[in-house]
Amino acid sequence: MAITTTSSEARQIQMNTRIDARLKEAGDAVLTRLGYTPSAAVRGFWRFVVEHQDDVAAICEVIAPDAESILSDAVDRRLSATAELRDLYTQTANELRIAEATSADLPSWDNLREAWYDERLDREA
Repeated sequence: MAITTTSSEARQIQMNTRIDARLKEAGDAVLTRLGYTPSAAVRGFWRFVVEHQDDVAAICEVIAPDAESILSDAVDRRLSATAELRDLYTQTANELRIAEATSADLPSWDNLREAWYDERLDREA
């Protein structure tokens, strides 16, 4: 999902957060050296999260690089959902008396997700 709104077009809000003082000072120094403000960094992070919303691993790596358990829980949930979806597909094919499908005939998670997004965009158009 690309963000194309310019700052003059977007309604802005203020966010308040708590952060360790030493971490803030060190981060401010790096951002200043790179020519960014803390607000620009937060906007960039939020943009990253939105643009990578389907990539749990990328978001977890940025937020908590050592939180492998969070990632493995997310992977387990996704694998479980995919297995349930494949079972539902097989059950529906059987009920409709469609020729038995092999696992190679079943749509991939990516194809299912893309079809869902396409359908959603068609409804919203």
